[in-house]
Amino acid sequence: MTLPTFYRIHAVVTLPFALPMLIVPHWFIGVLTGSPVSVLDVDLSRLVGAAYLLITFLTWIAAADLPRRSQVIVARVFCVYESVGVLVGLTIRFDAHGDLGRWITVGFFTTFALGYLWFGFIQPQRLKHAVG
Repeated sequence: MTLPTFYRIHAVVTLPFALPMLIVPHWFIGVLTGSPVSVLDVDLSRLVGAAYLLITFLTWIAAADLPRRSQVIVARVFCVYESVGVLVGLTIRFDAHGDLGRWITVGFFTTFALGYLWFGFIQPQRLKHAVG
């Protein structure tokens, strides 16, 4: 798998979370948490949805329009972002469906953190040693 392909997969996986958080946050939070949803919950969901939408656009643009060196730098930044997402995911609690939402969150963030670790830090070093 290449880094541009990984970016595109990330964009496709993120979009189904971003759109409901922006368009139907009350429903989406209710499905995830099984708890009453406040106005603050809806507002925060929209902010998170907007951030996810930004990630979707950034990953798609990085895959298509950036030179290789810039793609690696973006992968390093996303590795940090996704790693923080893992830590946050471990601290949240969704009451609905046996806390399934928490583990889905942790699973996605872990998968992408490891992928960006590979493409941003490990693979470039391997290529540098193979060439030089």
